[in-house]
Amino acid sequence: MKWITEYFIKKAIAEAQHSTKACPSIEQIDNVGIIASSQVELNEAKEAVVPLLHPETKITGLFYDDHIDAEEAFSHRDFTLTGKPKDKTTHFIKNKADIIIASAENLNVFSLYLLYLNPKSYSVGFYNESHKPYLDLMLAKEDMGQKGNMEHLLKYLKRVI
Repeated sequence: MKWITEYFIKKAIAEAQHSTKACPSIEQIDNVGIIASSQVELNEAKEAVVPLLHPETKITGLFYDDHIDAEEAFSHRDFTLTGKPKDKTTHFIKNKADIIIASAENLNVFSLYLLYLNPKSYSVGFYNESHKPYLDLMLAKEDMGQKGNMEHLLKYLKRVI
């Protein structure tokens, strides 16, 4: 059944158009969403984000994994057969994040779909040609490890906003 869901999601995101959004200032950021490829990556991203924001900022995150049933894990099973979000993914979307951080360099189709479903959020992540329609700010990864790259991305974001 995964391939059916994937088919509908690919069809939806194929029509994605990149629109430039205004980047909120640090003071305006009340909600941050993080999309990661693993639990470790999600936790590292959260640790890197916390010192940059005010203490009341709400941080939510999801990571893609077909085999783990963790609270912050999502998979193709969190979408209907036709690609509509279910509980976990709906909750993530309804948080209306001011900024979404994609911490993986290669996002799968389901992670890209979450970005697609959050068109008003300012989205940042690592450079990948296929991510252009979904990310507003991209930075090339360097040889400094995942945590180092995430900190570098956030420092750059802070300069921009």
